[in-house]
Amino acid sequence: MKKPSDDLNQSYIVPGLLRGLSVLGLFGSDRPSMRLADIARELDLSRATVFRLVYTLESEGYLVRLKDSFRYALGPRVLTLGFDYLHSQELVEIASPLLDGLRDRTGASTHMAVMDGYDVLYIYRAASHQRLSSNRHVGSRLPAHVNSIGRAMLAALSNDELNARYAGHDLRVENYEEPATLEALKEFLELERARGYVAGSFVSGIASVAAALRDGTGSVIAGINVSDYESLPCMEEMHGKLKDDVLETAAEISRRLGYDGSIQTSAVTG
Repeated sequence: MKKPSDDLNQSYIVPGLLRGLSVLGLFGSDRPSMRLADIARELDLSRATVFRLVYTLESEGYLVRLKDSFRYALGPRVLTLGFDYLHSQELVEIASPLLDGLRDRTGASTHMAVMDGYDVLYIYRAASHQRLSSNRHVGSRLPAHVNSIGRAMLAALSNDELNARYAGHDLRVENYEEPATLEALKEFLELERARGYVAGSFVSGIASVAAALRDGTGSVIAGINVSDYESLPCMEEMHGKLKDDVLETAAEISRRLGYDGSIQTSAVTG
């Protein structure tokens, strides 16, 4: 049978990473724990190589050593990846028809993204039917503080939480003038927090209107936007009809995620 890897350019494969993933792939419900010798035998690797692989995976939380044992099991980071994947799929399933409808009503591209560290990660895009449209594709990443969706999510955080999140982090981003400092970011967020949405041009010629999404706990888990060329007719009403449509769509997605509006926390997932 043909393997998915058969079509890959093998020169791009990172052997060390592949070996680490192979180690993780050995564990399962039928084999919840293994010794170094077991792993070495299954992968036909030396004990020294397996020790380094397992040590690295353990240090990052992907494996744990069982108490009073020489056996290893999958760690919490593996579960986190799995839950994040399932959660993102649920988000897309719930939000995609509503984002498609928002795209059809406005004539502009719509997107959804989640927070991933200092970045936003795009997980859905409904491209406009225009000849030209926004080029933010699924899998794209941008620093959250210079992106409309990222800012809509960051607006949920208090200044103390922003201080903790960005302590020691350089906010300067090539091709983006502002905000380049944490204090400047706080000023933008204060206005956007009071307004309840984010709107403006973050890239020359492109306009965006964004709002955050909340789940049943009241936590901000993602954000959506309408983002496309400034010349589109809908952008003339950025702070009017378009803003209302984005906020209503965000509210409906949040409602379907279990949010009833009674609780708002400052937690931002990601």
